[in-house]
Amino acid sequence: MLMPHHHLQAVSRSAALSLIAGGVLATARPGAAQTTAPVVKIGAQAIDAAGEAYYGTDTGIFSANGITPLVTTLTNGATIINAVLSGDIDVGEANPMAVAGAIANGIPLIMLAPAVLYSKRDANADLVVAKDAPFKQPKDLIGATFGVASLGDFNQISLFAWLDINGIPRASVKFVELPFSQVGVALQRGLVQASFISEPLKSDAVRAGLIRDFGDTYLAVAPEIAVVVWFTTKSWLQKNPDTAKKLVSGIFATAKWANTHTAESAPILARVSKMDPAVVAGMKRLYFATSNERRFVEPILDVGAKYGGLPRAVPFEEYSAYPAF
Repeated sequence: MLMPHHHLQAVSRSAALSLIAGGVLATARPGAAQTTAPVVKIGAQAIDAAGEAYYGTDTGIFSANGITPLVTTLTNGATIINAVLSGDIDVGEANPMAVAGAIANGIPLIMLAPAVLYSKRDANADLVVAKDAPFKQPKDLIGATFGVASLGDFNQISLFAWLDINGIPRASVKFVELPFSQVGVALQRGLVQASFISEPLKSDAVRAGLIRDFGDTYLAVAPEIAVVVWFTTKSWLQKNPDTAKKLVSGIFATAKWANTHTAESAPILARVSKMDPAVVAGMKRLYFATSNERRFVEPILDVGAKYGGLPRAVPFEEYSAYPAF
């Protein structure tokens, strides 16, 4: 059942910490090389947006940079954050707004590196409508109900910026939580008028004739932003500063490889995600950050504070580990 929500709900520190529980780990994938290099337990989702964890492990890039990766596949960013906080894993990849929300609530997380970047170069509309919907311009969605995967996440915050740019009063629209897997059917049934969706489910819904592109909310935030980040706890970073530096070097080396070897990374993604290799081959692949720059993250922190996605402003210096390096 779709549960409508009209306001963002902040998560308290106690509520967030109460989510931490045992038994969250799925199948772990050790790095191929058996060395004395420090083991780093990594949590990721089996999707292209978190592909660096798998690409760096399978190619040996992490090992070449002095760490032994142990990758655990988890279902979503919230589960990964909880696993990092519980100590079941050391580092993870998640939505930048989720990490910022934890920090704003006093939970000791910190970003190690940006992961996936989004810009016009990589544009793949995230906001879709039913294929036969009558909507032709943004203002046609005044009064609409929008589907979001998680209330208060970066998708919804970026939508607020998109609504403002297009002159749509935020008070005129509603939001419901809607898993990406249900977007096509929900749009066809009129349960929502527009929704976010991600690959590979977007390609599946397009091929099924259920949806069409309508808007690109990320570009309403900034010309280029990080939509996934690597993070850890402040305590792990303080205890393992050299290992963290090696990991970040491996992340950026993996990014350079992945950006120029999509044909080689496709079989890895197909295997870990259990997707049809032909589907992966036809997907629009993502682009990864090869350096840490304020402009990749700071606009996200700014809109989070502006639109109520964060209970307080989070400065870049508090968010990023790089000043500590």
